[in-house]
Amino acid sequence: MVTTASGFTLAKGGTLALQEQELAPLLEQYLAQPITERRPALPPAATAIAPKRSLPQPPEGGLILRGYCTYLQQSASGRIDRKRRLYYRENPDAWAAETQSDTLWLTKEEWRSLLPAAPRKGTILQVAGPICERFYSSIGIDYMEGSVNALPLTRGSMIIEIGEVTETDLTLELKGSGQMGIPFENHRRHSPDSRGCALQVTGKLTIDRQSGTFTRFDLLGIGTAWGNKMNYTKRAIHIEEYPWRYGIACELVTTRKPVDLLPPYNLVHYGSGIPYFNK
Repeated sequence: MVTTASGFTLAKGGTLALQEQELAPLLEQYLAQPITERRPALPPAATAIAPKRSLPQPPEGGLILRGYCTYLQQSASGRIDRKRRLYYRENPDAWAAETQSDTLWLTKEEWRSLLPAAPRKGTILQVAGPICERFYSSIGIDYMEGSVNALPLTRGSMIIEIGEVTETDLTLELKGSGQMGIPFENHRRHSPDSRGCALQVTGKLTIDRQSGTFTRFDLLGIGTAWGNKMNYTKRAIHIEEYPWRYGIACELVTTRKPVDLLPPYNLVHYGSGIPYFNK
């Protein structure tokens, strides 16, 4: 469907990837519309009605990580690369599955708990349970199908080892693993409520010692997923191997633009009853 900004329909149907020969006449029709159709006047801002459910804001002084999720494949030599899969493969206009993105919020108290009190190379710290649970269950899962709910963490941990210590910076090495959702059982591959995954994660974190804040928070994870995503018995994305591989990557969000403030998906949708922040 092609419409103007005011909602006037120019055409219905057509392919997902419109061809030039289809667009040309539509462009002529669009340009023939009055300016009020192409650029309708917006109502005064003062008349705007606030949403009944306002979006939550990041914790004051908190930390935001941006995560990415994609499918992976492993070659006979052991090399792991991104794998392209198709949505609705039987459709002539099937398109490749896009990398998905989400965010993770940590409170000021939580991220400060990751800072060693007396940094000494080789010292190992345990990451607090609530941080592990939130990370693995929401941004450490396979969320390549988009609107997927959080999976409870059944087993998992993270450790931080202090690396290089200089007058200006402190480098931390992070390692961990987690298992989420329903344990793997091959005979349940077509059953609903069988979704689960397991993830190995590693990362490098850097702290500015003068400000006592993170300047780098890079995490990389390789996981295996199984079951029926979204509790469906038929997936839109065709997956040949079972279980399948997926990967995640996370980075520190250093700006606070409007797009950076979008809340984590499982904070506002489909949280499986898992509290995002432990009270």
